Amino acid sequence: MIIEDLIRLGRPLLDGGMDAREILELISDVKDEKVKNFFRHVFVVEIPPEGSHDEPVALPMQVWGEEERTTVQKGKADFKPDTKRALGAPFVLPTGGNPLHPQGMYGVPVYPCWDRHLRDFQKGADDVRKFLEGRLARTTGLNLENLPLVNIAKVIHDQSCQLQIGQRVKVLGLLILVQCDGELAPYEYVFRPAEISYIIGESQYYPGKSILPRFDRILEAVWTAKFEEGASIGKKVGTCSICGKGGDVVSSYCKAWPWALPEWNCPLPHGGKEIFWVEGVALDEPCCQSLTLGSKVFSGLTQRIHSIITREIFSPVNDSEARKTVSRRKMSDLPTIYGSAYLLPVHDESLKDESLRDDFSQKIQAMLRRHPKEGPFLDKYIDTVTGFDVFLPEDIDRTDFRLTLIYFHGNPGRGDIHLRAFIQDIIPSTLRKLSKIAQKNAETSIELLKALSPNMSEKQAAYYRTMYRSIPFLLTRAYGSSYLWDQLETALRRKPLDIYRPTSNAAQRMSSLAHRLPLREGILELNDEVIFYLTFLDFITQYHNQLATEYAASKGNKLLDERRSEMAMRPWKELLKIIENGSIDELHYQSAAELGFGCGALIRQFGRLYWHATKVGKEGKDFLKHRVLTFGTDLSPEVLWKRGLSKIFDLEARYEKIHLSDDFQHRVGVTLTEFDRLHEEIRPNRDAFMAAFWSGYALQGYDKQSRDNDHTQSNEGNAKNENNETNGV
Repeated sequence: MIIEDLIRLGRPLLDGGMDAREILELISDVKDEKVKNFFRHVFVVEIPPEGSHDEPVALPMQVWGEEERTTVQKGKADFKPDTKRALGAPFVLPTGGNPLHPQGMYGVPVYPCWDRHLRDFQKGADDVRKFLEGRLARTTGLNLENLPLVNIAKVIHDQSCQLQIGQRVKVLGLLILVQCDGELAPYEYVFRPAEISYIIGESQYYPGKSILPRFDRILEAVWTAKFEEGASIGKKVGTCSICGKGGDVVSSYCKAWPWALPEWNCPLPHGGKEIFWVEGVALDEPCCQSLTLGSKVFSGLTQRIHSIITREIFSPVNDSEARKTVSRRKMSDLPTIYGSAYLLPVHDESLKDESLRDDFSQKIQAMLRRHPKEGPFLDKYIDTVTGFDVFLPEDIDRTDFRLTLIYFHGNPGRGDIHLRAFIQDIIPSTLRKLSKIAQKNAETSIELLKALSPNMSEKQAAYYRTMYRSIPFLLTRAYGSSYLWDQLETALRRKPLDIYRPTSNAAQRMSSLAHRLPLREGILELNDEVIFYLTFLDFITQYHNQLATEYAASKGNKLLDERRSEMAMRPWKELLKIIENGSIDELHYQSAAELGFGCGALIRQFGRLYWHATKVGKEGKDFLKHRVLTFGTDLSPEVLWKRGLSKIFDLEARYEKIHLSDDFQHRVGVTLTEFDRLHEEIRPNRDAFMAAFWSGYALQGYDKQSRDNDHTQSNEGNAKNENNETNGV
């Protein structure tokens, strides 16, 4: 249950890992970028003690912050709020519903004012009174009957009238009611305070004294409000569903956790009546506080996943044409997918030790801080594995902690959540090792990119690095979005990854491009698919060799041997060297995939001779399209054998311009012989053969300095003026 995880996440922070100010900073929105403009107009009203005959008095309107010039947009100023002062007036913006109406419960009388509110305040004191009535009734610790509400409304009206509001300007503000009498009062008067950073304002009742927040009292009031918030839709005397303690318990309803709102009925078994919530999940006060803390940590750690992954998730896995259609769609047209990663102790009992609890708290705060993604912090980020920015602090690789990953999409403000993945108990060291494999994998893709596109731009290389250093991107493109989360969990568990589905998908995508060859656009797309396929083969090989060995050992070496045989193909450079220039005696294919690679390389090599032999004017005929892929033919290993390699010697006799060297004839002959030897192996590994065929076809001749004779470059002159596209090479 996610709620239980959030309570486990928040409890150590509540039990001493953070002080009152740090907790208020976390559970309020005062540091959120979206609330900064509320501090441009701060209205503070001093309320006299109960029984006093003094009238409420308003402090002069304040601005808690200053304008700063930005370097991004020249000439435009950005408002930077004074977050220390703001911490003394904590508030939370509504996540759903109408923000103009009072929502939830208020711990202290601090109320955000929207543009319509401030304009209404200027109309008359009665509008101010209506604003206050709804909010004061939801504020804990205040007796509405004892407040001089009419007088408070009048001074706020008078103060707001001094504010100049233009017709086309949206203004926001903050209203704070300050009452300093009583032991539990959230504010106090201090004469010449030593710490002035947190001053709310100068008292109008007592000149020379300042109004300062009492953070411990404010926090107590906020916690009381949170408990009352849960009680608003269910309260009873019973047992807490999480810790098992008896006493007053309330429902799990919590504005800080918008995944469970009463407006969204579908996932909650409460029969449509809010009063039954407490019968489902009941929380005592400490667990309710822990849920609030854990929920805010979760929200702070939630990020959008990278756009390249989102686009890949909504792309068909085996249709190249449909993939192009999706690539042209705007990101705003696709659902936004979010990810969150949070840390939990392996054993909650271990955090009873104060030093371990403080250590856990520091790690959580480090994850929330979002250090710059550069310098010494760069290698602490594991977005290559998760698909969104996650900072792993120092010494997290110990056995004391585990990471949980959650992926979802929807509208949290409406409680409309669609959970995509929930992966628990991830060992942090596994994430770091996967990240290193991913970084190396990116360089493998660049090596292939250089081979297939020697004139690549720096922008293109950077784009490929971004793609191929992302494990979620690799898994999505390899397996398809339907299998992404299962395969990601498999990798995080260090279990063997299946190779059949990625090979099948790659082979289908490559074969679907055959009708577009030898056009330049088709070659570019084929090269892109070849880069992906060979890079993924390298990734999965490195993964099995470095991470999946323990699982394989527990199941016996037979499992690992089977996986290796499924992927059996030597490095493409080594294999191509043997096929083109190696000793004939060494030309021995170890698998159906290697045979397919050799077949592709030899057909591409012969295709150049065939193009010259059939050349009329500036154009020749493409061997693959003209002789192998005749009308209605489905490209397969059998077709390549019968219509491709087997016809090479016949075509030499037919065309005077074709002269095959003895060496090339021997290599074709050996490859034909290998077809017979590996016949039984080819049939169950058809996709591996075809994916390797296209790889050999694309890479043959990569190391030649000039490709002027290659018929696929017939429009090379125009291509020099074209910019390399980011989705091709």
